[in-house]
Amino acid sequence: MTARPTLNETKRTIAKLLSVTTTGIEIVEKKKKEVKKATTTMTTTESKIKAKVDAEMRNQLEQQQKQVAEAKKIVEAPEPELHKASRTGDVEALTEMLESACLNLQTGDGDATSVDPSVPWRGKTAYLVAKDGETRDAFRRAYFKYPDAFDWESRCDVPSMLTPEMELKREEKEKEFEEKKKKKEAERKKALKAKKKASASALLAAEEENMKSAASGKKSSSSIATSAKDLLASEKNAADERRRTMVRRLFLSPITLAQTFLSYRLRRRRDAPQQQRQRRRQPGNSSSRHQRRESSKATIAQRSEEESAFKEFAFKLGFAAFALVALSKSVQEGNAKKKRE
Repeated sequence: MTARPTLNETKRTIAKLLSVTTTGIEIVEKKKKEVKKATTTMTTTESKIKAKVDAEMRNQLEQQQKQVAEAKKIVEAPEPELHKASRTGDVEALTEMLESACLNLQTGDGDATSVDPSVPWRGKTAYLVAKDGETRDAFRRAYFKYPDAFDWESRCDVPSMLTPEMELKREEKEKEFEEKKKKKEAERKKALKAKKKASASALLAAEEENMKSAASGKKSSSSIATSAKDLLASEKNAADERRRTMVRRLFLSPITLAQTFLSYRLRRRRDAPQQQRQRRRQPGNSSSRHQRRESSKATIAQRSEEESAFKEFAFKLGFAAFALVALSKSVQEGNAKKKRE
């Protein structure tokens, strides 16, 4: 904007317009420098954090490798004989070792520490490594015989002792179970035998009936032949009757149609005066007598023409049917003569 419309003022405004201001450019450059400084600081902090994490991971891996090397250097203890006997299911050797260990503890000998069921190997006692129920029963019998030799339940993991009474009860239950099983098998076998016998008897009865029917058929062969001839003659007669009925229907069908149509027209004639009376009685039908007579005459003429046309049509249909029947009969007779010749 100019303050006054003078030459000096116009020169000043032109000079100001031609001059280039760099204030905005300087502000943009300052902002870019600040952003670059912030990004450089962030990258430095991230790189420091990554370096720390990498160092920690390397230290952990080195420690794990050292532990693995130390574990490999340590020689694993061999499997005790008691664990081996229980794992393999050697009941005799296991009972001998347990009894010797319990007796040595009672007498006070120094060899008791060689066999100890409370000592674990690979985190498991000898009872937990047992192969089957018989090996576990050996530990339970030793617990019953020598209850004070070891801490059987807490340290040896033996749940309870096995008394001879319990063994007798178990044997009795096993015997009962085996007897029931044998009885069931015997009943099943008996049922199978009965089914087989029934099926065999049914087959024999069927064979006997077949033999009897065959014998009776041989005796009555002549009677069967005569009955067959009679059946053929009766079938031929039935076929002839069917043909005759079909011909009659073809010949009489147009006549029946004409009769039905005529009966229908007669009914309409009878009902026509009543319908006309009803129409006259209705309000709004105030036509003259002359118009009514003319309409009735026209309807009568139309009906007579329809009846004559229908009669002609029915006569033509009947004649055509009769001609077809005659032609079919002539064709049949000609075929029969050719066959005879």
